[in-house]
Amino acid sequence: ENIKLVALFPFEVHSTSLQRAAELQEILYREVVTELQKSKNIRLVERERINAGTEGKRINDALVIEVGKKAGALYAVSGSVSEFGDRISVDARLIDLREEKVLPGVFVQGRGRENLGAILAQLRTDILLRIAAEERIARIEFKGNRKIEASAIQQVLKSAPGNIFTDTDLSADIKAIYKMGYFDDVTAEVAEVAEGKAITFVVEEKPMITEILIKGNKAVKRDDIEGAMSVRNRQTVNPEKLKADMEKIKTLYDGKGFYNAEIGYAIEKGGERDIHVVITIVENEKLFIRGISFEGNRAFTTKELKNMMTTNEWGIFHFFTDSGLLKKDQLKQDVGKLNAFYLNNGFINAQIGEPVITYDRDGIRIKIPVSEGKQFRVGKVAISGDELATPRAELLAKLQIRKKDFYDREAIMKDMDALTQACNDEGYASADVVPRTEAQEKNLTVDVTYEIKKGNLVYFNRINITGNSKTRDKVIRRQLSVVEGDLYNRTKLKKSYMALNQLRYFEEIDFQSEKGPDETLTDVNIRVKEKPTGIFSLGAGYSALDHGVVSAQVSQQNLFGRGQILSLKASLGSRSQLYDISFTEPWLFDMPLWSKFDIWNLYREYDSYNLDSKGFGSTFGYSLWPYVTGYVGYRLSLDNVKDILDTASYYIKKQAGQTTSSGVTFTLTRDSTNDVMFPSTGSKNSASVEYTGGPLQGDVSYTRYGATSAWFFPLPLDTVIGARGRIGAIRANEGKDVPIFERYYLGGINSLRGLREVGPKDPATGDVIGGLTMLNFNFDYIFPLIKNAGMKGVLFFDTGNTWNTGYHLEDLRRTAGVGIRWYSPIGPLRLEWGYVLDRKEDEAASRWEFSIGMFM
Repeated sequence: ENIKLVALFPFEVHSTSLQRAAELQEILYREVVTELQKSKNIRLVERERINAGTEGKRINDALVIEVGKKAGALYAVSGSVSEFGDRISVDARLIDLREEKVLPGVFVQGRGRENLGAILAQLRTDILLRIAAEERIARIEFKGNRKIEASAIQQVLKSAPGNIFTDTDLSADIKAIYKMGYFDDVTAEVAEVAEGKAITFVVEEKPMITEILIKGNKAVKRDDIEGAMSVRNRQTVNPEKLKADMEKIKTLYDGKGFYNAEIGYAIEKGGERDIHVVITIVENEKLFIRGISFEGNRAFTTKELKNMMTTNEWGIFHFFTDSGLLKKDQLKQDVGKLNAFYLNNGFINAQIGEPVITYDRDGIRIKIPVSEGKQFRVGKVAISGDELATPRAELLAKLQIRKKDFYDREAIMKDMDALTQACNDEGYASADVVPRTEAQEKNLTVDVTYEIKKGNLVYFNRINITGNSKTRDKVIRRQLSVVEGDLYNRTKLKKSYMALNQLRYFEEIDFQSEKGPDETLTDVNIRVKEKPTGIFSLGAGYSALDHGVVSAQVSQQNLFGRGQILSLKASLGSRSQLYDISFTEPWLFDMPLWSKFDIWNLYREYDSYNLDSKGFGSTFGYSLWPYVTGYVGYRLSLDNVKDILDTASYYIKKQAGQTTSSGVTFTLTRDSTNDVMFPSTGSKNSASVEYTGGPLQGDVSYTRYGATSAWFFPLPLDTVIGARGRIGAIRANEGKDVPIFERYYLGGINSLRGLREVGPKDPATGDVIGGLTMLNFNFDYIFPLIKNAGMKGVLFFDTGNTWNTGYHLEDLRRTAGVGIRWYSPIGPLRLEWGYVLDRKEDEAASRWEFSIGMFM
């Protein structure tokens, strides 16, 4: 063996303390000895011989050579160590004693005595590289790896070319390779070469999965099965993983109702070291829930409890509703719902047990044990703790729990939120409301006390807006009901969120409050994600009035990020042509003064005449109270009634030629709906008076009165009922006639769907000449069709009519039908079919209606 005898001399220590210097010298010597002795080719001269030769003398190169050679050593190691603060540096000096030649030194450093081991390990490596080059690893090779690349194995090794070879590292490397899981056997061969050591790792690869076959699956797609599995191609076989994957596949089948599905696997040889995993599935019959029963329920019937659950029994519409499928996660949630149901009805000690599920050939039976306990009524209700500006009596009067006969946990949660909001709206942003309940077993009541801890008054500090790369800050800030410096107010924050949402400029709006510079200040961070607000649309449709229509529109709903709207629209039909340009400024002169200006050119063919109309209009609106806005509008138009048929009504012939119309309209609206396009709650009401002619000049003079009321009511399953009523009356002034085209006509997609031109007729010619009074009602049931696409279905009933005088409820026309509404990329689309319920002899039984625009 090539054993090298090395003389290790004490290192000179530089430290801020003599005591620490002595300690470090001793520690360093012991650790260096330990590190050098890890190499089997290194033996150290006894410490006593070194000490005897250096005692009382200053260690220098001459002394090291003298003492080392006397000891028979081949190499000598000496040097110094410095410790300043937590930094330790070691400077080792190496001497070849045979040639009395100083070799290149070794310098290592690090921080802290706790890391001294790592520092000296590096010192050992560097020393051995200089005095034992034959211990250097020259190269590492691999044999037997056919599928696992050498680079992948190399990544787990401690040994590397250029490092000093050790048996410890070699043993660790063998274990690391084996731990990769790809090999049945791992050995190492070490050979001496001119450059040092050559290591060859000899591996025997485990059989590799080269194909996964799935047989018998029909109800579950192969992609879904593979997606659930952790075993993949080019992996070794792991029975535990395969077993777990079979359970995952079984869960997939359970989710589709195949609870008796049999899942198994087999391993087949595909070559010398290749294997195939064959998964065999026997789906068997699909099982549905045939019965849900309860044990122990007395206060509520089985039907009442079933109605609280999402899990249900098999029904004839199971193909569409998934009724009868057992989903265990859903059943677990249903147990929670049943618990809540009992707690909300006074059963404070009720317990719903674990459902018992049994399977048989006919289906699945679920039995749910119930322990109801006694029913408790609401006892005393009080509020304690901090006082608010709102009187206690007023707060108590609004509590939901006081309106309940029996204890109701849901009502208490709502009360907590309402009281917290009352605190928040007075500026106490960190208020805490804790309900204290005390059951009175003797008289079966529960006393409830809400304890208020309002905390400190908090003010809005900074309102930060991010994400609005296009929309200007002021457009967003003017929608906010809160400003910096105001007292915190939760209701105003909610109102601000709704106002931003109604702009329809943003895909996402997020309000987050965070603590400000101190506990009395809060910052509001508003993050928005903008969406495209420019619209270019091309469409084609059909209406009862205009027949076929082709339309094009270019509009920008947020012009230059200022919140302005510019729209150019053209509509060409077989019976009409319309060109319209409009500009809307919601904040005229940076005031909350809404304004709209438009210019139009309309040509329309009626049955007995044609109308050519050009005009200009402007409207101004101002918010008067919450939800209430007043509008003033002016309209100037040139209207030409022409191309009148010889057989037309005398009333139409009287109005031949061009007239000028100049009028003003006053409108008051109240809008509390939650969405412009698809409202689900709230109402929209308006009343208007239009005066034309008189001091405003023009050739015609009349006064029109109108009112509209629309209400929306949310129902379960994201459905909505909408009801709208309209009433109107128009009378001529100064002895002039009401223009034929300004009279009331019903029919079409916005009034009586399925009918056209409903109104009084000239008895002599049969021409519809319109009415002077109007009454119209529309009732819609709106339900989701494709939620992700924003498409909804509608069932409707319409009724209404127009008359020359008065309102005649016994003479209301009626239609009903179905339709689709879609907020498409090109705008709101409506396609609706109306059936006439009181069809007259000369009328079609039904009509299709199509439009692009607002829904109601």
